[in-house]
Formats: sequence, structure tokens, C-alpha cells
Amino acid sequence: MPVALIVELLGEWTLRDRWDLSKNSCLIAEDNAHMRAIMRSILTGFGIRSTFEASDGAEALELVVDRKPDIVLCDWVMCPFGGNEFLRILRGDRDPLISTTPVLIVTAHAKRATILEAVGIGIHGFVAKPVSPAVLYNHIGETLERQDLHGRSKGVLGPGHQKLHRNLNPSEAPELEVPSAQPYDDFDASGLALL
Repeated sequence: MPVALIVELLGEWTLRDRWDLSKNSCLIAEDNAHMRAIMRSILTGFGIRSTFEASDGAEALELVVDRKPDIVLCDWVMCPFGGNEFLRILRGDRDPLISTTPVLIVTAHAKRATILEAVGIGIHGFVAKPVSPAVLYNHIGETLERQDLHGRSKGVLGPGHQKLHRNLNPSEAPELEVPSAQPYDDFDASGLALL
């Protein structure tokens, strides 16, 4: 589908009123240039004015540290440095502001094993390609809203596993202890497509 058609279809989208994303920034980590252009057009349709682009996980890590985006949309399979490696390094960062950056995996590799691995490392959501703008909008809005209401985390965490960080201030960051993502104890993978 041509990028111009996507922008036209989004137009004055009624869902756009649910969350004001105009002040949010987003990093797109995707190795396919055409897919990055489509994602950028979709994000523009959501009102996001500040987008950054990376062609692999290594470049994405540099941009997360340098630009500190509000959310990252990351492909799982990228060469030479994929989403798996990106997430592991990001979640292991010493700076809690960096290590708790919300990440949505956007990939065509939506197999159960991939989803479970991503959840185990620490994601905030999973969107299968081809991307539905309405689904992506809901995931981005809900993730940012959850972060505003409940604080930052290293991904989807189960009950009793989440230590929240309200109003994370960079000057307080070195003193914070950030939890690792852990799946629910009674985890049912059948609902993962709805993360």
C-alpha cells in the first residue's frame, strides 16, 4: 500500500481524539526502509511529531541513549543486530530512565516462541505485521497511559513482580532499583496477541 494512501486513509481519524500523542516521541527500529516510511506515516497520522529511525538494534540503542524517546517500535528480526539483542542490552542498562523505555515489538514473526521470549526479556506490547493503524494506536496509547498512571517498568510484569517508578526524575535515577520483566505465574500465552 503506498505511503500517501495510508496518510490519506488516516486523515482525521476518530480514534486520534482518545490520546493526544503530539508531545510524544517515538523511535522506529526497523531494517526495511519501506516499512520505516510506512510506520513514520502512520505515526504522523496519530499526531506524533517527533520520530527517530534506526535500521538495526545497535543504532536503536544509540538513539535511545541520545534522544530518550517516549516509546520504541522495534522489529524482532533485523540484521545484523536484532530486537532480541536490542531488548537484552536496553533492559540491562544501569540508567533506569533508559532501561524502562517502553518497547512495542512490531514484527511479522509472531510465533508463540518469539512472543514468549520477548515477554520474558521485557516488552510492553506485541503487534503482528501487517500493522493495523487502529491496533498500533491503541497499543501506543495504552502503553503510555499505563506508564503515566502506574510508573515505568521493564515490560509486562505479573502481579507481585512490579515495583513502580512514579514521576521518574533523571536526578533520582541512580538511586532507583528497577525490576526485571517476569511473566505471570499463571501465564496463558493464548492472549499474547492482545498485549
